[in-house]
Amino acid sequence: MIKKLTVITGVLLLVCALIAPGCNPEVELVAPADFYKGRSIELVSMTSPGNLNDLILRIMASYISEDTGASVSVTTRKGAGGIEGANYIYKAKPDGLTLGMTSMVKYVGNKILGEPAAEYELEEISYIMCTHPRQTYFFVSPDGPYQTVAELQAATDLKLAATSASGYCSLAGLTVIELLGLDAQVVTGFKGTSDIALAIQRGEVTGYAVSTQQALIDAGIIKPLFVIATERDPLKPDVPAITELVDLSDEDLELVNLWETVLNNAGLFITSPGVPEDRLAYLRDLVDQWYQDEGFRAQVDAVAGEELTMYLTGEEVTMRILNTASIIGQFQTIFTELAAKYRH
Repeated sequence: MIKKLTVITGVLLLVCALIAPGCNPEVELVAPADFYKGRSIELVSMTSPGNLNDLILRIMASYISEDTGASVSVTTRKGAGGIEGANYIYKAKPDGLTLGMTSMVKYVGNKILGEPAAEYELEEISYIMCTHPRQTYFFVSPDGPYQTVAELQAATDLKLAATSASGYCSLAGLTVIELLGLDAQVVTGFKGTSDIALAIQRGEVTGYAVSTQQALIDAGIIKPLFVIATERDPLKPDVPAITELVDLSDEDLELVNLWETVLNNAGLFITSPGVPEDRLAYLRDLVDQWYQDEGFRAQVDAVAGEELTMYLTGEEVTMRILNTASIIGQFQTIFTELAAKYRH
């Protein structure tokens, strides 16, 4: 009897040693494909219903359900420009059952601006992928008084439009003012980019910076003057990069690189910190398979109204964000100074 107990105890100790810490077999021994079967996954949308990122997340919901065998629900936590949802995922249990889609430029921008409500840490979140990264353009009226960078630089009291003080258009507008050395201010309070475009058409504001607005371009309401990048965007090869139009210092080029890498308008698919590596790899592999699937891509392109072929893998976007997090202090200083000088 004593010998049998000794053997059983030894086996149990061996098992615990293999699956430590915590002797939780679910964490280490259950294969990800088996772990997800029959589970409940919460997908958190951090943008308004009908926004592109929200629509893509809802397309993903059906694929996740089919591929994992889990039941999937979509909730919306868009408060404070997506901060609510990012904080929620940051604090979620590290089991890979709470996933979410946020705007990359807002997610990173909140930390650059030092938003006190943004409790999440860039270097701790688990990154699954980044979908449809799109470069940022500066738009003006096609028949307005400013058709060249030189005309903008010669003008005074320009007004660049934005929705909120910490939003995408505001950060981009501050960047344009700094890079071109404009006599301008960023004016906030507009309801959305369509509202801004109409204000440009009426001559109430000079322009604004945002990702491509193809429907408004096709309607003749706005035109792109340049892209905030070191090279032309392959999607719009006729639009010059800002570096073709002005000579920039090394510090200015670092700012442009920030927009090229992490401050672009993209959907960032994330999960909580500390998710087991095998589960994170499993989720990343699923997404990669979807983007090779013509049916999935067709659905995404349909809601986007254009072909969105590019995406970043989890490893690629992790590297970009970690690089930014390591030098975020210098960008916090830059944008704090810019906001104090140019935001109204």
